[in-house]
Amino acid sequence: MQEKKDGAMYAPKGRSKPVCAPGDFPVGVIGLDHGHIYGMCNGLTEAGAEITLVYDSDPAKVAQFQQAFPSAKAAASKDEVYASNVKMIASASIPLDRGPLGVEAMRHGKDFFVDKPPLITLEHLEQVRQTVRETGQKFFCYFSERLHVEGSVYAQQLLEQGKIGKVVQVMGWGPHRMGPES
Repeated sequence: MQEKKDGAMYAPKGRSKPVCAPGDFPVGVIGLDHGHIYGMCNGLTEAGAEITLVYDSDPAKVAQFQQAFPSAKAAASKDEVYASNVKMIASASIPLDRGPLGVEAMRHGKDFFVDKPPLITLEHLEQVRQTVRETGQKFFCYFSERLHVEGSVYAQQLLEQGKIGKVVQVMGWGPHRMGPES
């Protein structure tokens, strides 16, 4: 994975704590438009999932992803991923595409795990809700700063231990793409 100075490519790695046996939970990836896909897939593999397929229209992004996840075979299309035995599709596609991609994945019998923001229109929200009801598939969102950042996890532990008083406000100050050069 190419190192960048902004947070867009932050991909935390934790301890491996498998909750499934090898081969029990194959995952496909569609859409490599944001670096959070690396943190998402790190977390999935730490839980025992195997990243088996990856598709993006940019072959350079696919090649870079395969360096980090050598088990991921490059797919020729989204349809190849949908037709496979993957149980879930992970995505960090551009935000406008996330809702429709999730609906498509769920209609193909796959659960969907997406970077934030998961949706950007109320129409997409209703389409996702309807598809979840109709298919029984799951639509998950990766709230990286809440779940996969050591400082946030530690703060939650301090709260649970009663070492921090009443929380009045929580703010995130981590713009991914702002910096002197941009």
